[in-house]
Amino acid sequence: MKWSLLELEKYRETPLNIKETLDLKQSLQDRNADLLDVSPVLVAGIVALDGDKIITSLKVKVTLTLPSTRSLKPVTLPLDFAISELYASATQAANEEQSDSVIPLEDGSLNLDKAVEDNILLQIPLKVLTTSEQQADIDIPKGNGWEVISEDTYNQRQAAKKKQVDPRFAQLKGLFGSNQPED
Repeated sequence: MKWSLLELEKYRETPLNIKETLDLKQSLQDRNADLLDVSPVLVAGIVALDGDKIITSLKVKVTLTLPSTRSLKPVTLPLDFAISELYASATQAANEEQSDSVIPLEDGSLNLDKAVEDNILLQIPLKVLTTSEQQADIDIPKGNGWEVISEDTYNQRQAAKKKQVDPRFAQLKGLFGSNQPED
């Protein structure tokens, strides 16, 4: 999926619709040696010209096979994500105020294969587990006088503590009647 800027000029009025299947297995495995297998990458979206800028909006679907970070057993990881990027010529991108969000086109062509590859690699989580390893993670460890709790459990316990009245102050509860004048 590579187009020169001259080729893209004919899509100035109506955006270029893309629906392609890419074979990026070898290039992804060259960039990340942990990848055991990569299914064909389904890419659908549009490329539109807006003045001197090129706007891309893509939907990517791919299934990766990676080793588990715990047992090294193969784990299939389906990815389904969107990419939205803004491109401009190198000189135009340097002049932009938001130069971080504008990607410069060095050689005068738009290569979306590289952008798709980059985003696939960015989507790979640090922790990849098999289903049995994920089930084992549900068993929360406990010890003598301690336990690991979820954030929700912690918040519930804190709310319950706030509602409890300190027994030392319970006797003072009726000290002031409800007929006290307010200041």
